[in-house]
Amino acid sequence: MIAIIKATFNPLYTDLLEKGCATHLTQLNTPFETFECPGAVELVSYTKKLMDSKKYDAIITIGAIIKGDTDHYEYVCQFVTNGISTLATQSSIPIIYGVLTTQTEELAYERAALDRMNKGKEFAEAAIFMMEAFARVK
Repeated sequence: MIAIIKATFNPLYTDLLEKGCATHLTQLNTPFETFECPGAVELVSYTKKLMDSKKYDAIITIGAIIKGDTDHYEYVCQFVTNGISTLATQSSIPIIYGVLTTQTEELAYERAALDRMNKGKEFAEAAIFMMEAFARVK
């Protein structure tokens, strides 16, 4: 079972990423549950909570951080990237970093739109690949 945690901030992009991810997992008959949190910062603590539940074989985090006019973008990107990467190195299951960090809304849309890059599908592919890789090591 895979957990998907989606930040609801910047929903235009996170909803599209989640849809691409969920559609791909459904096509592969891979069970998953979806959870929501307010923003990318909250992805870190929610990931830890789900990790500790020992209920999931992988966790996919989905968020979108888009640069604005203040330094807030830098701090959020740093916190989220460091937090999720730290959890991933401490986890016995794969933690997939599915957080867009873009300079503009146009770049975020390019990476989220279902008829374009849609990185959500790639997040699902990465989770499945890493679950299989982890299983070979046990």
